[in-house]
Parts: sequence; structure tokens; C-alpha cells
Amino acid sequence: MLYSLTPSDALATLPHLYPPDAHPGLPFLADLLKQPACRAWYTADEDQATAAIWYLSTGTHAELIDLVVAPSARGVGMGRAILEQSSSALVNLGIRTVELEVRESNSAARALYKKTGFVRTGRRRDYYPSESGREDAILMTCDLSENGTL
Repeated sequence: MLYSLTPSDALATLPHLYPPDAHPGLPFLADLLKQPACRAWYTADEDQATAAIWYLSTGTHAELIDLVVAPSARGVGMGRAILEQSSSALVNLGIRTVELEVRESNSAARALYKKTGFVRTGRRRDYYPSESGREDAILMTCDLSENGTL
């Protein structure tokens, strides 16, 4: 089941998903929820959040800001489930296109996005800091009106 987040819900429900050095960090994301353009949801197994997803939207367009899955819930379809459920919610809000950027080295996330209808649209060179200096961001887009939902 998909649950909507408020700033106070995020800070109370999601700390175990965001280590102190996470980027973006949970305080930043919770503050972002104060903006009317921000939408965020989470899924839970029993009483613990298993995944969370954050979007900023304008008009019929949304940007996926962050998607996190609890380590214990990885590899069992939780990322795909929250992407699909949140895309249905976005379509109901009139959103037709979703864009995102992902680290080039994050092959698991890139594979998930590709499986759910995202296509690569570009690259931002040296966008992310990394241990070896800088890392490129891969830009991806999904047309929800074409795919129905993810």
C-alpha cells in the first residue's frame, strides 16, 4: 500500500532509510515537502517503512528527486512497486512525464528505471562527487501518457 508523506511523517517514519551521510538527506527532503509542488509516498511492511519516493511537479511534468529502498527489502521488487504505485498517483494528479537523473555507476537503479519505461535522454558530465573525483549523471525520462503508468 502507498502512503502519502507529510514533513512530520517523513521525519518520524523514515530515519532508518536515510543514514546521516545520505544525499539528499532526510531533513532536506522533509523540508521540501512544505512546497506545494512536492509529492512523496512510502510503502510499509507491517509497521516499518520499506521504501520512499519523492517528486517535484509543475504542470504535467514531474522530476523524481529520490527513491530509496530499505536494504532488507532490496531485490524483491519493492523499488518497482513504489515506482508503479506512485506513477499511478501522479497520473491521477495530471502528470504525464517524469524525468530523473541517476549516477552512471548505479547500475541497479538504471536497470530498474529502464524496466519501468524510462529511456535515456542525456548525460550531465561530472555532476556527482565520487571517491575518484566526479561522476556523470545519466538523464532519463518516462512518458506516463504513452505508457499509461509504469
